[in-house]
Amino acid sequence: MNMQKLTPEQIELGLTNADVSIRKEFAECRDYTLTPAQIERGLTDESPEVRARFADRKDYRPTPEQIERGLTDPEISIRYTFAEREDYTPTSAQMERGMKDPHRFVRMLFAQRMDGMH
Repeated sequence: MNMQKLTPEQIELGLTNADVSIRKEFAECRDYTLTPAQIERGLTDESPEVRARFADRKDYRPTPEQIERGLTDPEISIRYTFAEREDYTPTSAQMERGMKDPHRFVRMLFAQRMDGMH
């Protein structure tokens, strides 16, 4: 089968589609480079599944605001994914909050970071 490369317009249509399953598929696709606006929109998507897929991408470096939002997201999968990212250094407030996170796996990741700092 001859697979053609998606155009920027097709990518944008997929990332903004009303159907969450299509947005999830496009969020998972690694065949193109996201723009900063697309990353921001994906990380603030109403669907936690879309946000989680954007949080999991390692082809961009999140801004301090995106990190803070990810570490305080109501969804555990997103907090966990941001806690395990290695492309930022948590602030002392983020470390303190992470060590008190309601989910034990998030606490464990922050404890491991704390151990690595000594």
